[in-house]
Amino acid sequence: MRVAVYVEGITEAGFVYRLIGEKYQWNWLSFRVECLNLDPQNACDDLRDYGDENAPDFFLIYDSQSDTSVISDIRERFSGHKEHGFDKVVGLRDVFSESYIELYGRNLNQKNIDEFIKDIREPFDELDESGFVSICFAIMETEAWLLAMSETFSKINSKLDSKWLKEKANVDVLKDPQTTYFHPFDCLESIYISVGRTYSKHWREIKEIVFKLTWADFEKLYVSGKCKSFKFFFDTIFN
Repeated sequence: MRVAVYVEGITEAGFVYRLIGEKYQWNWLSFRVECLNLDPQNACDDLRDYGDENAPDFFLIYDSQSDTSVISDIRERFSGHKEHGFDKVVGLRDVFSESYIELYGRNLNQKNIDEFIKDIREPFDELDESGFVSICFAIMETEAWLLAMSETFSKINSKLDSKWLKEKANVDVLKDPQTTYFHPFDCLESIYISVGRTYSKHWREIKEIVFKLTWADFEKLYVSGKCKSFKFFFDTIFN
């Protein structure tokens, strides 16, 4: 299996890199993952190529560095991936974006979300009827998936259990972040502020979270019923 995954930023690149590695339990011979166009440099050092070049499964993660560039980059390159024997191309971008806000305001409305996604996917459906390209969306953004794996935060600071998160950061881990929080980044920021820290999407902060995620965390989220956008993305990559 050969899969190219286009992501909109370094948070998504780190998340997908970790997801792939954990799924294969970092078995050197069973998979290979490579990343392209990463920024900043310390992320390149951490998300380095891993796995045997002759492994049966190969994953290419391409950091498009913006939500809109995910679509344009795939449009420009997907024919080349076909020619080089890839089985599928997967795009991952957030629903939360300037374009969504311009269209619908700051509203977490499922009808609006569905329409927004449909308008972006339709051109690819017409361009590639074979289903070689799949565009996935994190609702409202990838940080929602991190919130849904809230037990990870206690690995960063032991205070950050479910009670603390609700009382001090106003984040209720019993709720589905995908349907509860319009801008999940704000919740992550509140969590860090509650223990005297800052969260500003620098790689060192992103790495602190995603590198603590384990296969058990991903598996638990998959079966939890929360963040169905994650389940769809998972199935799209691996099935």
